Amino acid sequence: MRMSVLPAAVVVALTVSATAEEQQVGRWAVDAQHCGYGGDTRKTAPLTVTATTLKWSDESCTIGKMYKADRALYIEGRCSNGAGLMTKHPITLAMKGERLAVTWNGEHIEMQRCP
Repeated sequence: MRMSVLPAAVVVALTVSATAEEQQVGRWAVDAQHCGYGGDTRKTAPLTVTATTLKWSDESCTIGKMYKADRALYIEGRCSNGAGLMTKHPITLAMKGERLAVTWNGEHIEMQRCP
């Protein structure tokens, strides 16, 4: 009986860690007043991060290559803007306490989680 409990516990532990979301997943903005929809600049538009996509201002991106180091995600964004132009560029999402430091194609900004 003891032998069958151990493998089951290992399977449960692996399943929980595989489905846990990254801290960066969610909705972020420079400040609470910009958490709503809209905004046409990086400072006024909220950033939405899912496990496979990012949306900020006029850009929508899918996650290409990605790796994790410490509390940061390093992403190759495969992005399109409002005009339909497709580009690839680097995106870094690094947790700094409760804030998110975002580097988007060379532009750096810190954000807070939206309620």
